[in-house]
This record gives sequence, structure tokens and C-alpha cells, in this order.
Amino acid sequence: MPERIERSCNRDRTSQRMSRRWPLHVVAIAMACCGAAGVSLAPAAPPVADAPLAPTPPKPAKPPATSLSTDDLRFVDEAQMTTHLEISAGEMALEVSRDPKIHAFARQMVEDHKEALGALRGIAADKGITPQDRVPEAPELTRLKSLKADEFDQAYIRTIGIDAHEQAVLLFQNQSTRGKDPALRAFASRLLPALREHLKQARAMDQRVTAGR
Repeated sequence: MPERIERSCNRDRTSQRMSRRWPLHVVAIAMACCGAAGVSLAPAAPPVADAPLAPTPPKPAKPPATSLSTDDLRFVDEAQMTTHLEISAGEMALEVSRDPKIHAFARQMVEDHKEALGALRGIAADKGITPQDRVPEAPELTRLKSLKADEFDQAYIRTIGIDAHEQAVLLFQNQSTRGKDPALRAFASRLLPALREHLKQARAMDQRVTAGR
């Protein structure tokens, strides 16, 4: 009888020990499952706000596309060429000629036509036209380079002082009355009196140079 009682007590103690261990197995299995599923018990981090984008720098302004007519564009090209011719020939006369009056005339041509060229380039830039920095050498300049002293003086006055200015007067007079663009029309009208005065001076000097030969 005592042996049966002892066996019964042993079974009760074993049952109690298993009942106390079971919850630990359950917790262990649950934690393993949570880890396998990638579930975190830590509090979620607050969302990070997007950094503000840096402002896009503005693109450089482009010159407006030209709206000049074909005739106005032709005037700009021809006016630049004749102005370059007057400047180059005047600078050559200052180096070659020995006549003080031709020196004075040539210096005035260089100064006046440089000022005119600057004004013309400003208008052209406003219209979206790239001014010409260099132009092909005119045949008149090639001929002048081969002359010296009195021959140079006479050729300079006749080809540059008279012939080139006669063409310039016609060019600017036509633009002042028939030009489409108001700015170019005003530019031509403003320079026309000076061109006529240059032509008048050149004709007077031609008479003097011819009489002195």
C-alpha cells in the first residue's frame, strides 16, 4: 500500500513539473516565429521628411530672334562694311599721307565712323543679330596699300572720300525713307547729314589736291 501511494505522488509531481514548463515552450516557439517573420517589437521610427530641392538656376537669356526684313538685314550688312572701309582707309591715310589736311580729314573719318559703327552694333544686338567683327578686305584698300605719297592722297580722296561716301549717302538715304525697322530708320536719318558733310569736304579736298599736282 505505501508503494502505490508513492507512485501516485511521483506521477502528480511529474505532471505539475510539465504543467509549469509548458508555457515556457510556448513563449519560445512564439518568439521564434516572430523572429522568422521579421516582426520588430521596437517602436517604428518617424518618417523622414524629404529634403527641399535646391532651386534650379535660371537659364541664360537668349537674344530675341531677329524680326528684321530682308532689306533691313541687307542695310545692316552694307552699313557695317562701308563703315569698316572708312575706318581702315582713314587709319591707313594717317600712316601714309604727309598732307596735314588729309590727316585731319582722315582722323575725323575714323572717329565719326567708329562712333557710327558702335551705334549700329548696339541696334543689331537688340535685334538678335551678331555684329561682324571682321569683314573681307575691300578692293579699295588693296589698291591703296600699293600707293605712296601724292598718288595715295589722290586715290584716298577719290575712292574713299568721294566714291565710298556717295554710295553711303544713297544707302542711308534709302534706309531713312524705306526702311521697315524704326530703330534702323532713325539711325540712318541721324547719320545722313554727317555723311553728306563728309562728301562735301572730300570734293573740296579733291579740287585742292588736283590743283596742286
